[in-house]
Amino acid sequence: MINKKTRGPNGRTRKLRKSPKRSRIGKGTRSFKRPLKAAGIDWGEKAFRAGLLAASTAGTLLEEGSKASETDPQKKVNECWTRWYRSVKRLPWPFYHVAAAKFVAGYRKHTSGYTPNWVLVPSDKTIAAIVTVMNEKDTIASVIEQLHRLPLHEMIFIVNGSTDESFEIIRNQSRATVVHYHHPLGHDVGRAVGAKLAESEILMFLDGDFPVFAEHLVPFIDAVEQGMDIALNNISPYLGLFSRRDYVTTVKEFVNRSMSRPDLGANSLTAIPHAMKKQAAQQIGYANLAVPPKAQVIAIDMGLKVGSAASVDVITRNRLRTRNVGQRNNVSELIIGDHIEALKTALERKGSRLSYPDHIRQRKLTLH
Repeated sequence: MINKKTRGPNGRTRKLRKSPKRSRIGKGTRSFKRPLKAAGIDWGEKAFRAGLLAASTAGTLLEEGSKASETDPQKKVNECWTRWYRSVKRLPWPFYHVAAAKFVAGYRKHTSGYTPNWVLVPSDKTIAAIVTVMNEKDTIASVIEQLHRLPLHEMIFIVNGSTDESFEIIRNQSRATVVHYHHPLGHDVGRAVGAKLAESEILMFLDGDFPVFAEHLVPFIDAVEQGMDIALNNISPYLGLFSRRDYVTTVKEFVNRSMSRPDLGANSLTAIPHAMKKQAAQQIGYANLAVPPKAQVIAIDMGLKVGSAASVDVITRNRLRTRNVGQRNNVSELIIGDHIEALKTALERKGSRLSYPDHIRQRKLTLH
């Protein structure tokens, strides 16, 4: 778009142009309006044509024993997408989301249907979203809206101790399993309950206090699809200088370093969103998931593949409550206590010095 005219040093008129504005799908995800080209390939057009072809041959593309239900077009389209995406090179996430949207548009054009706002995932494994809820009437509808955009096999809401309309909103707006406890379960216990109830191969954990864009959840699912047992939220970009970090962040990083995983920084199962294999949850023990850092220590000690999948800002967007405000609040002290419990578990499993060597001290001389 031409903005204005101005005169250069030689007196000639020249035109200044504005770069086209780019719309955003949430923080950190960019929607490209220009042709989606990489290495000379227009991936948007390529994906659109692949969607058309998939729709015309959908009956033969789905193998016998397919997990996609004939009555669930979203899962059917996702399975076709996964099959096609595995046949091409992996794309950067901004490219991926635009290509996936084009694939849906091509598929729905062939079937003469409207183009839904679906978000496709590069996996044909069954996926469960496990959401803990306590007095989230202002946000839970938005959480549900984003989850409906994904080809989920299960949505499990653990509503505990709520005194507002959260339960009614979930029951009326979703096709979900809702477990309702009239009394509070305690911090993170709902995750353990949901993991045990889930039947899916991939478990994705969320809280009901703020929605996460569906696009931002895909990398966590993909990390597990690619072989990671536990895919953590990489909160490191949001922490700032070490000298300004609080006690909670410091103890998270210390636990990871104690387990010889300094690469994880302060990333922890304490922070959502994260995902894991159902099999990993079984190996760790469902009850241990109620104390997230303890579960993480056990997973690392067992040799499970634990890594960071993507970064979702849950720090600046965290809902402020009376129990989590102030430097020494109830929630921060509970989390620090959880990490002390995790360190106790680490000491029991790895020895009194954890991963720290004792090369120069000759202890045997003190025994005489």
